[in-house]
Amino acid sequence: MYFSRDALYQFIVEKSKNKVMAAGILSASVCIVTGIYLGIGAYFSSHFIFCSSINGIECGKMTVEEAENEMAENLLDYRLELIERGGVIEVITGRQLGLTYIQSGQVGQILENQNAFSWGISLGKNKNYSVVLPVEYEEGVLNDLIDGLDCFAPGKIIEPRDAVIVEKDYGFEIQQEILGTTLNRERFRKAVENAIATGKSSIDLDKSGIYESPSVLHTDRSLQSEVAQLNELTTADITFDFTDQKKEVNRSVIREMLTKDTDGNYFLDENKVGEWVCQLAYETDTFGLSRQFKKHDGKTITLPRGGDYGWCIDRPATTKKLYEAVKNGISGNMEPAYLYTAKDRSKNDIGNTYVEICISQQRMWFYKDGKELVDTPVVTGNPNKGNATPSNHVWAIDGVIHGQILRGEDYAQPVTYWMPFNGNVGIHDAGSFRSAFGYDIYLWNGSHGCINTPDKAAAVIFNNVERGTPVVVYD
Repeated sequence: MYFSRDALYQFIVEKSKNKVMAAGILSASVCIVTGIYLGIGAYFSSHFIFCSSINGIECGKMTVEEAENEMAENLLDYRLELIERGGVIEVITGRQLGLTYIQSGQVGQILENQNAFSWGISLGKNKNYSVVLPVEYEEGVLNDLIDGLDCFAPGKIIEPRDAVIVEKDYGFEIQQEILGTTLNRERFRKAVENAIATGKSSIDLDKSGIYESPSVLHTDRSLQSEVAQLNELTTADITFDFTDQKKEVNRSVIREMLTKDTDGNYFLDENKVGEWVCQLAYETDTFGLSRQFKKHDGKTITLPRGGDYGWCIDRPATTKKLYEAVKNGISGNMEPAYLYTAKDRSKNDIGNTYVEICISQQRMWFYKDGKELVDTPVVTGNPNKGNATPSNHVWAIDGVIHGQILRGEDYAQPVTYWMPFNGNVGIHDAGSFRSAFGYDIYLWNGSHGCINTPDKAAAVIFNNVERGTPVVVYD
């Protein structure tokens, strides 16, 4: 195509005019948009930007006054959920508290600090503010509301309990702690006050640390170490069998015999073993103690302390014996070491084989295995010459001797059956020098203290007793 010079010039002029027009339109558009943006920014100098909220209350496009009014209205509808253990939820409301909003300038300060011209970049973005609301309510009302909550009801509160070591059939174990439901009232009140002030809608009482807690948990390393040591040191199971009663040295007893050293480790304490043995002796020893005795006629008398009959535990020897057994984890029956023994290990240690002598009746009985073998008159010591037979106690026969000469200051008397039970006082045959027994002979022709007995009766007793057989003498 061919253009003349004039036509080409005209084309260039027209094109220049179009460019100037387009530039003008663009410039005008920029000015309009800027004006609109600045105008909106000016609006947000007195209003909150889109998607703004204060303490959870939506206040976008509101003025300070409108926002405060909205917050004041919301106070009465305010609900604070108290999330308790076990999923229980209780509620405190603004109406119950009678909440009243107090203007303090905080909301205005938020608006003042707001960059009004950042509204464009804030579109679609939530802007959340949290302030301490200046609210007012009666403290007494809050106290009453707290008192009325189920979580503070005395009958519904479960106290926290520490993890402890308990004994089971198979050993010791840790019983897990009980968290309980006991709330710390001061912490609870402060949490509620803070929640109201900041507009929080709920408090998880457990996560907030408001519950009172056990001081010892089952995960406690020292507790775990302790239970391991207890199980290691208490494997013995020993029984002391006293016929009509048993004394057990089991885990729980051995635990009381343990002591912790300076490092907190358990060890078997021999002193404590000794204390247990002393208590055992106190409860089971009968040597020389007062006792009840059922006489031949069925009547029961009390014999005072004295005599030389009964059981007496050798405490040091038994302590050593028990200490070694427990230390080595031995189980089974154990016999104490004794200083003195009797014929029966039950509480009635006289048993059913014994000699019974009544001074006032001048009579003697002998029972073997509960069967009466002898009932005979006797002559005892002459009290009018200072030779009264010792009485009202129990003694053990010290010997069963065939053929003996009994000697005194002014006599030497041979006997066939001699059974001493209290020094030089004993039971013996007297048929060679006495023809009569019983009655009141002892008051004017009594012995030097011995029990003068008819020969046949003395022989029966002699042939059926042994060293240690009890002799009961009473007035």
